[in-house]
Amino acid sequence: MTRKSRKTILLLVISFVSVALLIACAPPVAPSTTAPSAAPTKVMLGLGFIPSVQFAPFYVAIDQGYFADENIEVELEHGFETDFLKLLGTNERQFIVASGEEAILGRAQGLPVNYVANWYRHFPVVIFAKADSGIAAPADLIGKKVGLPGLFGASYIAWKGLVSATDLAEDQVDLESIGFTQAAAVSEGLVDAALDYAVNGPVQLRLAGDTVNIISVDDYLQLPANGLFTNETVIAENPELVEGMVRALLRGIRFTLDNPDEAFEISLKFVPEAAQQRDVNRAIFDASLDFWQPGEGETLGLMNPDIWPATAELMAEAGLVDKVVDTDGIWVDRFVRAAAVE
Repeated sequence: MTRKSRKTILLLVISFVSVALLIACAPPVAPSTTAPSAAPTKVMLGLGFIPSVQFAPFYVAIDQGYFADENIEVELEHGFETDFLKLLGTNERQFIVASGEEAILGRAQGLPVNYVANWYRHFPVVIFAKADSGIAAPADLIGKKVGLPGLFGASYIAWKGLVSATDLAEDQVDLESIGFTQAAAVSEGLVDAALDYAVNGPVQLRLAGDTVNIISVDDYLQLPANGLFTNETVIAENPELVEGMVRALLRGIRFTLDNPDEAFEISLKFVPEAAQQRDVNRAIFDASLDFWQPGEGETLGLMNPDIWPATAELMAEAGLVDKVVDTDGIWVDRFVRAAAVE
């Protein structure tokens, strides 16, 4: 080995030793304390019968990332409230959106369902008719043909409640199940009047050029309107999830009320077929805003708790349930208060 080779080897050895000493003397690296991000909780959320701009706050909450902010991944599902209620009561679904009186019907069936956030500030079902029909009050319905989607859901509850609250002679009214064709049925004279959401059938009839009379059920009795439901199991086992769902929904409502034009455009992304009748759907959307807007001094998402026992008594009187349901615990307001969305 040459002198030059020995010198090269010596330098390499010194270099390796130096690196080893540096490593040995370096302070130990603390293990990372940052936990990996948890996978989002997947929620199947039951909404109404079909996609509609009337569900704008939910589309907004998805589009604007409000559910994502709560680490929740929401998939929307459409169907009948009565079917969703049974799935919720058996914990096959964890959240649904339904009309408030469904909570009492659920409890009457022994289902541990809870109403956790108010969405509609007033009960939205009305009876509507063409102005030339002469129908302007409940008594005017005697001898007339009245249509409703079927003997179920919010429209039927509204009808039975109105009959009970006004002593309307129900046997003197021809009640017909017509499916979700209320506006067309009234327009074509198939029925004299129909029950529907105020933001739907009456709006469509007006846009078609008709003058419309409305009998608002909310003028005769107060019923708990649409809101977010969950069940006792979810509340007990995952209250953070309930609070997150409530907060995201309320943020969606608040954004929609504050930014109606943008919220409507977001809705069209989720319901693209609505763009084919843009004017009609914009009118439906605009009419809905009034039902979602809190009144002066009211808190978004909260409601009057006294409405529940009164509704339970009314539903028993109307024969919708076998007995007066104990409403204690149906309305759980702590998640709205914790969400603190103004």
